[in-house]
Amino acid sequence: MSVKLQQPITHGGLQNTNFFNGRLITGADMTREQAARREAVSRLGESIGEGITEGLRVEIVSHDEKNPLVAVTAGRAVNRCGQVLGLYEDTKVNLIERIGAVEQESTVFTRCPMSATTGTYAAGFGLYLLVLSPIFTRQGSAPTGGLKNSFAACSSDVILEAVQFRLLPVDPFLSNETVPDSHLLRNYVAYKCFGTPHTQDFYQNPLGYSLKSYGLLDEMRGKTLSENDVPLAVVSWTAAGLDFIDMWAVRRRLTKKDDSGDWTQLFSDRRLSETEAMIQQFAEQIADEQPEKNDFQDIEAVDYFYYLPPVGMLPLATSASPAGFNLEGFFGKNRLEDLAMIDGEQLQPLLREALTHEPIEADSFEKIRVYIIKENFLAAQDGHIKQVTAVFAKRSLPFYGTARFELAGWDSSRFV
Repeated sequence: MSVKLQQPITHGGLQNTNFFNGRLITGADMTREQAARREAVSRLGESIGEGITEGLRVEIVSHDEKNPLVAVTAGRAVNRCGQVLGLYEDTKVNLIERIGAVEQESTVFTRCPMSATTGTYAAGFGLYLLVLSPIFTRQGSAPTGGLKNSFAACSSDVILEAVQFRLLPVDPFLSNETVPDSHLLRNYVAYKCFGTPHTQDFYQNPLGYSLKSYGLLDEMRGKTLSENDVPLAVVSWTAAGLDFIDMWAVRRRLTKKDDSGDWTQLFSDRRLSETEAMIQQFAEQIADEQPEKNDFQDIEAVDYFYYLPPVGMLPLATSASPAGFNLEGFFGKNRLEDLAMIDGEQLQPLLREALTHEPIEADSFEKIRVYIIKENFLAAQDGHIKQVTAVFAKRSLPFYGTARFELAGWDSSRFV
C-alpha cells in the first residue's frame, strides 16, 4: 500500500456508529457500536500485555480421585486477545463434572474465535492444564414489537460476558519423551513450560537461533490451548488422587508483548516474567513439601529438581529447628565452601539481578553460592525465631555479600 502525507488510512479503523437526530436506529447499529467498543478495549489490553493481574490462585480442596476439587480465588487476568477475564468470587471447581457445550454468540468478540480448539475434553489420571476462558450466555427476555417475533431467539434481555474453567490434557505433548515419575515430575513439567533447555541453546548460536516460540505452552497453542485461554495451573492427577497443583509452572504476571524478534532471550519481558515464575515455583514447591513437618536433612537437590532457579530461599535444619534442609547434603559438590553473610536490604537487588540469568542445572558441576541473611541469623541467635533461611545464588551473579573485617578473606572472594 502506498499513501500520501495526511491521507487517512482506513484499513483496520474502528467503525463507530454516527448517531444524529432523525436517524433510524436498528439493532445492527447498536451491535456495531458494541463491537467497536470491544475492539477498542481489546487493542488496549493487547498493548498492556497478557497474564494474571491479581488473584486466581489455585489450591487443592479434595485429593479424592473420585471427587477431585480445587479452589480458585477471585481475581482478574488479560488473555492474548486483550480481553479482561474476571472471577469475582472464590470458586470451587469439580474436575470431573462437566456440562455440555454452550452455544456461543457469533456477533460478539469475534476478534479471536470463541470455539474450542481441536483438542477434546478428557478427565482421568494424567497431567492437565487448568485454564480460565471467556464464555457468553444469554439471560432474561426483552419485550419486543413487530411481526410475530415475541419468541425470537434474539430477544434475550442481555448477553452476559462470563468465564469458565477448562481442563486440557498435557500428556499428548510429552508422548515422545521419557517423563519421570515421583518427586522429579513437578520440576520436569515446570521447566518444560519455561522452555528450558531451548533458551540455553540460544547462547551456542545467538545470531542463528530463533526463540520466537518455545516451551510447552507454545506447543499447545492453536491445538488445545486457544488465544482466549489464560493458564492457571498444572494439575497432576494419579490413581491416589490429586498429587500436586503447580501454579507457577504456567502462571505469569502481566507480560508485555514480545517485539524483539530473534533477541527474545536478551530483551523480552517474557523471559523476565518466566524467571520470576521460576523463583516463585521453587518456593511454592518447597512449601508444599512441608519441610516443617518432614525430615529433609538427607534430601539432595537432584532428588527433586532437574533445575533450580538462579536465586532461591531454603529453610535450614539447625539444632533449634531440626526441620529443614542440610546445605552440604542438598547442594553437595555444587556448593561453594564460602558461606557469606548478606544484609536483608541486599535481597531485592540480588533477586532483580537474577532475573537476567538462566536457571541452574542441579546435576552439573555448576557452583552455587550460599548466603545467610544477617537479620535472620541474629534473630535466630537471640531466640526470637527458630527458622534460619539460606539464600542460594548462581555463581555467575555478582557477589552480594556484606564485606566485614572479621569475615574478609581473599581466598573466599571477599574483601573489605
